[in-house]
Amino acid sequence: MSHRKIILMAVFTALAVAIGQDPFINIELVSATIFLSGFVLGAKCGLVIGAMAMFLFSSFNMFGPPSPPLLVAQILSMMLTGLSGGLLQNFFKPRVPPAWLLGLAGWALTFVYDLLTTVSSIFILKTGWPGFLAALATGAFFFMLHQISNTAIFALLLPVLIRRLRQLTILQSLTSNSKTLSPRELQPSVQGNSLQ
Repeated sequence: MSHRKIILMAVFTALAVAIGQDPFINIELVSATIFLSGFVLGAKCGLVIGAMAMFLFSSFNMFGPPSPPLLVAQILSMMLTGLSGGLLQNFFKPRVPPAWLLGLAGWALTFVYDLLTTVSSIFILKTGWPGFLAALATGAFFFMLHQISNTAIFALLLPVLIRRLRQLTILQSLTSNSKTLSPRELQPSVQGNSLQ
């Protein structure tokens, strides 16, 4: 793995953790960021970024760390999100996926996240399936808000970001060839009148 890809993985991980500090309830950009990291860097990188970002975000959350079952559910969900971005990218390498497909991916991944984190309450509170059904009923509004907002974010924001990121030289070099450039080659070229 090239140094540039490792650096980009660190950047996406840090961005996902930082962007998770938003003050809005059930409206978040972490899922979209992790999905985008997988789409740009590949399925394996997206999986790793999802695990690292969610572990760091949840473990050092300002409200305190979650219980182990909830943490595992969160990490697994975000690993799936990053992996899904990479798998989808395999079908759309020269193109940007249609907005409806990205929106559908956002809805499905958010549904899985909400389902797994709610299932974890069975192990946390030891209430069994009646407690799980009660949690679904009381949290229905927040689940719906989370799924609607992520569907919109994936459908409206991700196509724009994918187009912009594909224009970056560093990302083009990662996808077009596997040649690792030396530090000298990474320096911007200064030619003739370029400083005027």
